[in-house]
Amino acid sequence: MSTPLRLVAYGSLFVSVLACAATPSLACSKRGEPQQVAGPKTYHAVGVIKSFGPGRTFVNIAHEDIPGYMQAMTMSFEPQRPGQLDGLSEQDRVVFDFMETEDARRVLTRIDKRP
Repeated sequence: MSTPLRLVAYGSLFVSVLACAATPSLACSKRGEPQQVAGPKTYHAVGVIKSFGPGRTFVNIAHEDIPGYMQAMTMSFEPQRPGQLDGLSEQDRVVFDFMETEDARRVLTRIDKRP
């Protein structure tokens, strides 16, 4: 390959790699081409509140199986916004939605008492 062609080839590869590295919402294919990445997945679950963290910064819920995510167990969930856990008590049956963040935190997007 002659020098001018080599520079063009390496230059376009450099631009592709730079674009992928500079854009966190994009992933790169094996060829260095940007591809859109899906956002966090939301899961739906049912469970019973077991306890709250200090200042209601989290809630421990014994949940049923969550298809595609986890078998039945007790796990901690963080509220998405202040006051989201107000009106809830230990032993309340709840239905809730949550998403898992990139750093593995489980954040409640919805939580309601279940009759």
